[in-house]
Amino acid sequence: MAERIIEYHFLPDLLGNLKAFSSQEFRCLGCGEKYRRAPLTGDCRHCGGDVTLTVHEGSVNKYMDTAIHVAEEFGCREYTKQRLEILETRINRIFEDDTNKQSGIADFM
Repeated sequence: MAERIIEYHFLPDLLGNLKAFSSQEFRCLGCGEKYRRAPLTGDCRHCGGDVTLTVHEGSVNKYMDTAIHVAEEFGCREYTKQRLEILETRINRIFEDDTNKQSGIADFM
């Protein structure tokens, strides 16, 4: 039963939220104007308000920990556990903070 919950509820929701994050719009906090791409200035063209994402990190990975816990606790198939691990890796790579990483020439070889 636990595996069915993961396969038919958690995984589709996590994958759908990840897809929504990758194709999201931007919204003005002041007037609610929506943009397909964020303005380069970061300000709304209509009212000058701040522009923000419509899908946030918390909504993408909200069931990830629960799904992994259920898979481990109730002994789901290895296939299901591996799907969750791969999805967790994808989510972590998207939200990884790479602004402070030092790169060297060896990283590119």
